Amino acid sequence: MYVPAHHFQEPALSPQKSIQRDLVILWLTISAVALVLAWLLLLLTRQGTDQQVSRARDAAGVSCSALQAGAARMGLAGLMADTPSAQARSAAQAVLDLALRDRPGMEGGFWREGPGVVAYAFPTYDGSGIKRDAPSAEMERITSTAQRARDGAGLVTDLRPGLREAVVFAACPAQADAPALVAWTLMRVPLISADVVNPLILAVSLLLGMVLVSGLWLGRMLRRWQRQSAQMEQQLLSAERLATLGRLSAGLAHEIRNPLGTMRMKAENALAAPAPLREARSQGALEAVLAQTARLEDLVSSLLALTQPFRVQPEPVDLQQLLDERLQAHAELAQARGVQLATAVSAGLARDLQDGRRPLLDPVQMARALDNLLLNALAHTAAGGRVELGADRSGTTVSHRNSPLQLWVADDGTGIAPELRDTLFEPFTTARPGGTGLGLALVREIVLAHGGRIALGKTTQGTRIEMEFPWPAS
Repeated sequence: MYVPAHHFQEPALSPQKSIQRDLVILWLTISAVALVLAWLLLLLTRQGTDQQVSRARDAAGVSCSALQAGAARMGLAGLMADTPSAQARSAAQAVLDLALRDRPGMEGGFWREGPGVVAYAFPTYDGSGIKRDAPSAEMERITSTAQRARDGAGLVTDLRPGLREAVVFAACPAQADAPALVAWTLMRVPLISADVVNPLILAVSLLLGMVLVSGLWLGRMLRRWQRQSAQMEQQLLSAERLATLGRLSAGLAHEIRNPLGTMRMKAENALAAPAPLREARSQGALEAVLAQTARLEDLVSSLLALTQPFRVQPEPVDLQQLLDERLQAHAELAQARGVQLATAVSAGLARDLQDGRRPLLDPVQMARALDNLLLNALAHTAAGGRVELGADRSGTTVSHRNSPLQLWVADDGTGIAPELRDTLFEPFTTARPGGTGLGLALVREIVLAHGGRIALGKTTQGTRIEMEFPWPAS
């Protein structure tokens, strides 16, 4: 029966990495606040009276020039020379509406000596209806500005200051060759008094300074924390290496002491035997010594294999054939123990294999790893139990084409003791009498040499060892 492989979970962030991430986020937040305050400070400085009036003067002058250009195109100076006709007034009104409609708060008109304002428009007026009457309160300033523009034959601006608002005026001849008709514009500027702006600027400046100082201090603390974190990480790695070395030494001493004790006991029994039995006991002692020597030799060979880097030679492998061969190699032992052996290949992976796609694996080393896992499973499964060797490609990636290969060996035996789970793949971790505890450590090295991962899978009964290998890009 096919059972899907469990997805490998990505390791959680270590406390050091988590703290570092939070500090970086905090520093970035402070930087963003500093930028916002700087932008606000810039806006406040630009809201001063002088800056507001200066921008209004520029806008009024540009609008007056636009009226001048429109009047020249329409020939308004000639049309308005005498008493303006209805057609002339309509033409002037069209020029005003066209020039001022895209300039919020700008009003304007045309002026002549004698009749005064002969045309007026305020296209962006916020009130109800269309405003066609010139502001009577500003007529005196409009007239004086227009007269100066006529006399000077150029652009003239003026300012009427106030406590709550200032009024900016601009006037220019409608046509250079006919200065009698003058175009004028007017813009009202709501003012923020210096008594309000200056304290705001001071407060925002102080706040910005505090934020910048806090950011610099936090950046310095972050760099110092990174240095200390790196030192602590090195110390933890050293301590972990020492702890691993201690466990390795204890396990090695235990594995060596048992064969040596057996050989010594056999030799002492042979020497203490009566003369008639000494030869027979000596023969048995020598055989026991040879057996224990072979065990020590296997132990040393396994240790050497673990200490030397694995050099795998990946090649396209017929995965189904590899799985079948490994099960066939242990079929006799499984039959003798009364354990059922089975393979489980997912439908998606089976289609890939039928299409000729092959994983890149070292067949010799993979056979070695699977043999170790199968032997472990058979050793811990009682008669009537089941051992499964499975394969799947339903990994955690979105695209099946890039999904990794997952292999597992599962049994319904006694399972792994809780105290062994954290060190299951370390050398000399075993609960089986006579076991060296090097098999799973060797399997881990083979998997890592392939660029893969190995983990103890979740299961309700028995043991499930899962391996994950990268699938070659197509």
